[in-house]
Amino acid sequence: MEQMQIIKSVKTSLDILNCFTNGTPKIGVIEISRKLGLSKSTVSRILSTLERGNFVAKGTTDQKYRLGSKVLELASIFLSTIEWRTIATPYLKDLRDKTDETVMVFVIDEDKRILLEKFESSHELRPFLNIGGRYPLHAGSAGKLLLAYLTKDKQKEVILKTGLPRYTPNTIRNFKSLEKELTKIRKKGIAVSHQERVPFLSSISAPIRDFKGEVIAALCVDGPTVRFTSEKVKEFISLAVETADKISREIGFKYHRATKRKRN
Repeated sequence: MEQMQIIKSVKTSLDILNCFTNGTPKIGVIEISRKLGLSKSTVSRILSTLERGNFVAKGTTDQKYRLGSKVLELASIFLSTIEWRTIATPYLKDLRDKTDETVMVFVIDEDKRILLEKFESSHELRPFLNIGGRYPLHAGSAGKLLLAYLTKDKQKEVILKTGLPRYTPNTIRNFKSLEKELTKIRKKGIAVSHQERVPFLSSISAPIRDFKGEVIAALCVDGPTVRFTSEKVKEFISLAVETADKISREIGFKYHRATKRKRN
């Protein structure tokens, strides 16, 4: 009997914690009582216990509760155990199989992007990049996408440090033109490149986001421009965005319709 009571109390505590959402970061005893159909005394008692453990904290002015520091501590422990590359691998392989183009993941490192992961196309004609290789941010879809999600100040800092060196006739060399391109990328949520860093190669990239919604990597589909027809580019964009969203959700990103609307 006592064990059943303990289990019931734990469940009720979890139900109360689940009342906190992005839309309701603060909530009072009466609101929780109505929401869960519990007495105010029960809710108050459990909240007091949770407060002592720093799972919730009570506001001094509005007397409403918010999540406490212990929740952040547990979240940090959880996130530290996630190797998101392992989570992403089956999705990346599936994207490679669906497109039969080379699928790569890039992350930003100071003023460059680094190739973190690669799954190659079965075609003989395909890009050859080395895992761990460092590449520019202003040339190529993955670089532009990572650059687009930096702050304006950080973007300027990077460009002032590296300049805008020319790799092909299609490389963006003007900062104002680059700014317009980065704004468009942020609005659409995808980046496209045709022969900007290497002649005869094209790519499209989509963002992978963490639990905070921050862009932590660029998922890139790369291949010969001759295979990147307008029809294929649309198909690759759709598949890449879908894959990036799946990976993002797996590592904790809350996907909202608003995010989808920004791409249109």
